[in-house]
Amino acid sequence: MISSDNINPSLASDWQTTKLSEDTLAFLQYTSGSTGQPKGVMVSHGNIIHNCTLIKELFQNTPEDIGVSWLPHYHDMGLIGGILQPIYLGRPMILMSPFDFQKKPIRWLQAISRYKATTSGGPNFAYDWCASKIKPSELEELDLSSWKLAFVGAEPVRAETIENFTNKFKTCGFESIAFYPCYGMAETTLIVSGGLKTRPPAICQVDAEALEQNRVVLTNNAEKPHRKLTSIGKPKLNHTISIVDPTSLTKCSEGQVGEILVSGASVTLGYWNRPQQSQETFVNYIPDEGEKPFLRTGDLGFLQNGELFVTGRLKDLIIIHGRNHYPQDIESTVSKSHPSLKKAPGAAFSVELAGKEKLVIVQEIERSGWRKLNTNEAIAAIRQAITQEHDLQPYAIMLLKPSSIPRTPSGKIKRHGCRKKFIEKSLNVMAEWTINYKDSHKLWMINQEIERLNQIVCNHKSVVEPTQKQRQPSTQLETIQSWLTSQLGQRLKLDPQQIDLRKPFGDYGLDSL
Repeated sequence: MISSDNINPSLASDWQTTKLSEDTLAFLQYTSGSTGQPKGVMVSHGNIIHNCTLIKELFQNTPEDIGVSWLPHYHDMGLIGGILQPIYLGRPMILMSPFDFQKKPIRWLQAISRYKATTSGGPNFAYDWCASKIKPSELEELDLSSWKLAFVGAEPVRAETIENFTNKFKTCGFESIAFYPCYGMAETTLIVSGGLKTRPPAICQVDAEALEQNRVVLTNNAEKPHRKLTSIGKPKLNHTISIVDPTSLTKCSEGQVGEILVSGASVTLGYWNRPQQSQETFVNYIPDEGEKPFLRTGDLGFLQNGELFVTGRLKDLIIIHGRNHYPQDIESTVSKSHPSLKKAPGAAFSVELAGKEKLVIVQEIERSGWRKLNTNEAIAAIRQAITQEHDLQPYAIMLLKPSSIPRTPSGKIKRHGCRKKFIEKSLNVMAEWTINYKDSHKLWMINQEIERLNQIVCNHKSVVEPTQKQRQPSTQLETIQSWLTSQLGQRLKLDPQQIDLRKPFGDYGLDSL
């Protein structure tokens, strides 16, 4: 880092023009700030120009468009879409802090309304959050009629999200045709594919049981188990998307789910100082596709009439609130959270609940002293550690008896086997904890009260040499404390006496969202 304010002007004559080409490295885009060993994606100048051109073609943006972004600038969507793309187009962009959106989601929509923004967007969860957090009484102040392109990406795009958000904000002038699902990742600079701006998102309904077997069977039967999948459009500007068998890399037949592979000028140079991983991920060849290399995305999907549908993830990557979380990092955090878990194996994975990904922890207990273990203490330690290290709120925690976690013949932990047994409720459980998400909004409100009360308590205790009258406990203060600890304990399934109002809210396993 160089502070430009402190550079001596006399050094200007020493400047030497740098020779740049399309393949010259522009910056490193790290794939995830939540992982123990994030990978630096090498983004070239050619990648940036090609992807900005692609975004312009897909979004049909002009210099007259106005954007609003709350996305973090260290995220590829916030950096490319929120900063570089406006510069490329020469258009205005209103930037706001992600923390402002996090505290009050309505601020995002207020900015769109105030500045008459035409383009704005974010991950799927952002739209869910607005639909659930913004009160009906607040809708009157919003005018979203100028919002012509509401892009959504960075995590699976839910058909339910599109429907719920549209229904909530249609009285504010928002139209469903504005929704623009798209697909991309840091390894492709940002975007790969998108739909048509002039039509609503395409949604197909497929048989759930067939999908579990990697088969695509369209169905109109709402009585049978099914999934609604949202199209994330077609590739453009000489990008190629192929669906292949993950093992043989041969193309899948029509109606078959496979791994999504991408080729094109937006695919980046590889991972910084990771030649082996770069070779494995970025340099793959498909029969009948010539000599062009393909990027392995690790995502599963299929093509229907040339449009891409993502069905899941081949890898164990966990995506919650648009952020990538690697299970091995979460598992490491869990094992370090309590002495009785230090040497015991565990697994972290996600399950879908009410259309959203939720984190589940399955953790064995060490054999020594497991019968005397205070399981409530261990579970509380796990929740606190995960919240502090990953800013995640677990949905369920299962403590298993020693030597009972599913393993492969070679002794590796079977994450998918743990997930399957969790869903079937066939794990050898010693103790378990599950949060009640119906009370999540009340918990958030309690959080605000606790933070306010913390300040009152600190101020109350900071008085030096209090008078006898001041030494007497405040009845009103004790009443509030008692109510808060009771409510929080009830909803988190904790003994109210275990709750210390002086501690941060995250110590009790609740994330910032």
